[in-house]
Amino acid sequence: MDTVARRCGFVAPAVAVGAIVLATIIAAPETFTWQDRALSDMGRTGTRTFWLFNGGLIVAGVVGIPFVWRFVRESQNRVERAGAVLTGVAVVGMIGVGIFFLGHTEYYLETDLHGIAALTVFGVAPVAQFVAGAGQVVAGDRWLAIASFWFGIVQLLSWIIWLGYRSGAADPWAWFAVPEMVAAVAFAGWIVSIALTME
Repeated sequence: MDTVARRCGFVAPAVAVGAIVLATIIAAPETFTWQDRALSDMGRTGTRTFWLFNGGLIVAGVVGIPFVWRFVRESQNRVERAGAVLTGVAVVGMIGVGIFFLGHTEYYLETDLHGIAALTVFGVAPVAQFVAGAGQVVAGDRWLAIASFWFGIVQLLSWIIWLGYRSGAADPWAWFAVPEMVAAVAFAGWIVSIALTME
């Protein structure tokens, strides 16, 4: 079971990032462009990328759960364990993005939960990295701590740079997909780096 959980730490990020990248390639221009759309626009009903985008996130999240379970179980102290639990929250948020796709209220639920799910991923993931990194510092796991902090910093920097650009842009939502993608890749890379340390 431990071996399977570790492998999930490689498969889940590959599925998530792979599905997103492939969706950006095959999406129709009216569905997605880097300048004018969010990544989630590829998950709207009626798009050719609906099943690929949403399904990829859901499958990746479900596959990632065994990895999170092992991460929590093998955490070296309470601080790192808190970071591992937060990682699980972010993974659940990723599943939520796929389930509560843009426009899901036309099919089920009156309350739009897409924004909450997306905020859970993008908001909690860097916090998980910083908290886990702090626990890794306490445990003396220097290199993994550095990786955790740097992946978290990359996520935050991508949003800060975009917010700086947004303040003077004609379209305040232009290029929103770029920090989303950077954050997704940084989160995926961090998961892989942790999986690499597991035996």
